Amino acid sequence: MDSFADRTKRRLRDELLDAAQDAIETGGYDGLRMAEVARRTGVSRQTVYNEFGDKWGVLEAVAARETERFLLDVNAALAEQSDPIDGLKAAVERALALAGENPLVKAALGQPGSDQASQLLTTRGQQVLELAHLRLDAHVREHWPEVPAEDATSCVDVALRVVISHIVTPGPPPAVVAAQLARVLSPFLTESRRQHA
Repeated sequence: MDSFADRTKRRLRDELLDAAQDAIETGGYDGLRMAEVARRTGVSRQTVYNEFGDKWGVLEAVAARETERFLLDVNAALAEQSDPIDGLKAAVERALALAGENPLVKAALGQPGSDQASQLLTTRGQQVLELAHLRLDAHVREHWPEVPAEDATSCVDVALRVVISHIVTPGPPPAVVAAQLARVLSPFLTESRRQHA
């Protein structure tokens, strides 16, 4: 059982992240100020620095929390399908639709400072990619044990990279991208399952 101190620390971190996310959604990365996050939560600026290190650390923490929330919905779409190919298609479509509506994603890509914030999905996106890969890979292995682990990991990696690419540079509608990806990966998944049946 968590101690009172642990619960209090977790609650404070959530409040700091809420304040930071609101600042980013309102003013983009340039609108994120450590002093403002501190003021909104009623703590000192030093407390914010102690928790996250710097402004980039705050952004990474907000992105990680939002990625976790995002993946709950994507994993739900994936789990609704008994067939891996249908699940892949549903998960990709849900991910792209969610990203298109997400205020944090919109702010990261289109608000002041988006050249900095968008790095979370591009040149400095390793944390988001690794977190998403870890969660999705575990989910795929749990729901489709008939797909060999190495092949499941490969499909997750390819799908994630396509989704991130389409989030950063939108293309066709989500349903079209999902269908294209499913069509490309379908022979691979079908053959993989056949060989290991």
